[in-house]
Amino acid sequence: MKKLHTSLTIALLRARETTMGFFRPLLNKHGLTEQQWRIMRVLLEKNTIEFQHLAELTCILRPSLTGILTRMERDGLVLKLKPTTDQRKIYVALTDTAREMVENMADEVAAAYQKLEEQLSVEKIDQLMALLEEVSQLQVPESEPLVEDEA
Repeated sequence: MKKLHTSLTIALLRARETTMGFFRPLLNKHGLTEQQWRIMRVLLEKNTIEFQHLAELTCILRPSLTGILTRMERDGLVLKLKPTTDQRKIYVALTDTAREMVENMADEVAAAYQKLEEQLSVEKIDQLMALLEEVSQLQVPESEPLVEDEA
């Protein structure tokens, strides 16, 4: 059997799981899922954003995002807005309650980052972020269309 390359994707998943270990207890303490936190982080930066763009920036599939946002809206964390000019589009924004929650979590988030930086260093984190940004900008080859067998 031909030897396979080291799996970059598995290494990235392991690194994600390790780094989330610094933040997962904090999210659990505040009753947030990782996906909800990603949404809140993006909305903090963007204020109001169109649903499709939010799905892209959070790396959450649209069907999953629909359910997550429905629960977040029910819990008073987000508002879903429909412009009067185009009812097909949905925009999402954080509520004041969610903004206050994030503000109250800020010191704990900073402490989690501090623990991560103590083990890895700010310089290495900066290097890693730059490399990950480069990877994110790669041009993915288009996949070939599936061909159905003719009967």
